[in-house]
Amino acid sequence: MVDALKEARRILRSHGILIDARPDSRVFAYAEHKTSSGTYGQAGVIATSREELVNDRSSDDAVATAVREGWFRSRRAGRFWHRVLFEDRTTLQRYLDDHARFVHRVRWMVDPAARRRWDGDPWAIRRAVRHEQLERL
Repeated sequence: MVDALKEARRILRSHGILIDARPDSRVFAYAEHKTSSGTYGQAGVIATSREELVNDRSSDDAVATAVREGWFRSRRAGRFWHRVLFEDRTTLQRYLDDHARFVHRVRWMVDPAARRRWDGDPWAIRRAVRHEQLERL
């Protein structure tokens, strides 16, 4: 990531803006069930895989190094939540099975009977995305 930041610095003009947006592994993602009213309710917690936690820390360190070295300055930073929608719980589980970012098991907050009742209903994964606006110096 340090190399990517060096390249971004090279091609940006002075005071140009770089937007860094990445999944935020500092907080859990959530498995959510779509209710009859059309809103989503939390049904489980999904952790980030160990390998991705290491990658995320490395990326955080690279951005901190770029700021410390004076390549960029942080203008603002924040977090937003992003929903990935699924037609049913089986599709959500298949996504988790194939996805390297998350562990493959949801820690459920609802009982198995409720999950079975909701199997064919729409589901979502709600995950945090960190963003930072970096100005080239």
